[in-house]
Amino acid sequence: MDGRFRSTQATVAVTVVCLVGFGALAVLDVANGTLRAGVVTQTMIWYGVAFVGFLGAVWINERTPIPLTWIWGAAIVFRLVLLTTSPTLSDDVFRYIWEGNLLSQGVSPYQAPINAAELDAYDIPARALANNPTFASPYLPVTHGVFALTALLLPKSPLSFQVVMTLLELAAAWGIMVLLRLVGIPDRRIIVWLWNPLVVIEIAHAAHLDAIMIALTVAALLATFHPRVANGRRGGLASPVLLGLATLTRPIPVLLTPVLFWTWNWTQRITYAATLVIGVAPFVAWSGSGFGDGPGRGVFGSGQEYTETFRFNSAIYQGFEQWVGSQGLDDRGLNEPRLLTMLSIFGVAITLMSWVWFSAWQRTESARGHGRSNALELLRLCAVPVGIYTLLTPVFHPWYALLFVALLVFHTPADGEPGRRWLALVPWAWLSATLIISYITYEDPNVFFERAWVRRVEWWPTLVTGLLVFVSQRVLFRKPDRGRPSVLRY
Repeated sequence: MDGRFRSTQATVAVTVVCLVGFGALAVLDVANGTLRAGVVTQTMIWYGVAFVGFLGAVWINERTPIPLTWIWGAAIVFRLVLLTTSPTLSDDVFRYIWEGNLLSQGVSPYQAPINAAELDAYDIPARALANNPTFASPYLPVTHGVFALTALLLPKSPLSFQVVMTLLELAAAWGIMVLLRLVGIPDRRIIVWLWNPLVVIEIAHAAHLDAIMIALTVAALLATFHPRVANGRRGGLASPVLLGLATLTRPIPVLLTPVLFWTWNWTQRITYAATLVIGVAPFVAWSGSGFGDGPGRGVFGSGQEYTETFRFNSAIYQGFEQWVGSQGLDDRGLNEPRLLTMLSIFGVAITLMSWVWFSAWQRTESARGHGRSNALELLRLCAVPVGIYTLLTPVFHPWYALLFVALLVFHTPADGEPGRRWLALVPWAWLSATLIISYITYEDPNVFFERAWVRRVEWWPTLVTGLLVFVSQRVLFRKPDRGRPSVLRY
């Protein structure tokens, strides 16, 4: 009884610590009208407080399981607290409002940049606050479906999008919990997602569209691995269609196809490709592809400009590009550091993704040969290509980590596995804790510039600890866990 009482006290204590952190952020926002600019340092401090509470909760949850009702109840309260704030760490939401407004009036968001005179007839306050006004929409078609519905059904305000994205994120969390149960990982591990301050802030505060992508991706994984869905009459097509829709939100879910390829038959593989084509084709016919349509116009025009122009907070890309540029290649007629960097990074990515594809094939064939499920192995493997993207992308904003965080939940120990599996999450826990520092870029609203030391603080410990964890798992611990069959519970 005494032990249980102490555990309850500890649970209450870490919940209060999280609430203090999130509550202070809400007060800071109300008092100053922003969480960045002159108060960005305070934002980082209170985020750190919430993160300490989160780590404490994960630790307690492993020793004396926290009731699911408490985990979910507290998570909802955290989000309600941040729904009282206005999105200021990112201004993406104002572009969502603007583009939803255009679509609700039958205008394509791909046809012209925000500041184009031809769009003056549709002016709303969010237009002046939207970022990158010289670009048309950089977002893919499925996001616009959500933007348009939100603009039609709810007030055209940031809070509307905060609520919609939070509901989608909580739906994704429920799906993750179902998958955890399916593969024999305790469902209480959903705390790794639900209480993570990075998730709470980037969705409930900033309303990032990644909530749409993650909800659709988790639904696709459920349709792939849950027997009742996958073996249903029409369940077989649900997986590729849902992953296709997720890919038409942001392209990152396409990285899961080397893994899921081996769980699909050819009908499903063709269905995935067809979903992409059918989803994009009407918008291309309406507004052009963006290739040769002028800078920042068409379905892919702004995305292309963004990829070629922007560099921010990357783990490897920026440093490698600077090194290539310092090698004096102009003396050899090769003064194209950006192109050489892109080709080199692309080559590394293709090589690593080929390994993922081959590894997924091996695991699938092995599982079939032994008559067992490999759902857990494949779910864990799904994190690898997203991790490759995380390390190699030229632009990495804090919310870009969210899908990776969702997939890392499956790397926690399953029933019967050793606790050392937690080591795999250590590098990424550091990254989740420190990504908030990148917002110091916006300390001066009039002068945005990136500090090199921020990347060093975020990425060097992540890379070093990641290497140490990899060596320890492969060399010091020689008995692999992957031979353990997945436990399907449904």
